[in-house]
Amino acid sequence: MTLRDTRLQAAIVRDGRLLLVQCTPPGEPPFWVLPGGGREAGESDAQAVAREVRGELGVMVDVGAVLDDVPADPPDGTYTRWRTFACRLLGGEPVACGTDGGAELTAVRWLPLAERDEWDAALRSDPFLCPQLERIRAVLGLS
Repeated sequence: MTLRDTRLQAAIVRDGRLLLVQCTPPGEPPFWVLPGGGREAGESDAQAVAREVRGELGVMVDVGAVLDDVPADPPDGTYTRWRTFACRLLGGEPVACGTDGGAELTAVRWLPLAERDEWDAALRSDPFLCPQLERIRAVLGLS
């Protein structure tokens, strides 16, 4: 059983860039998210993050400290909190695979955290992801 009160997310940073995965729900426009999802019964938060990353991106990560833990108000009402963990890629190259809920995972991108002016307009105006990105930048001393 998946416990869905908190969305556990991975902030995978490599060379100053943050990994995002694109979700494409059926019949809707795609959007970018941090990799992650809900915790299975008996899992720790770190185990859940590692499992979600492995399932969504096909790579292993070392899950570190919590970077961000805030109330969530996603449009589908699935989660009440977003908890984001610092993660280190242990090897391999991430590739979008599988699904996240009903959405197909269709792409990955490495977002330059320090160069906010390089983010596309859609990302800068995303009411859910952009504030999370700004908080991650602040915690990492990049804002």
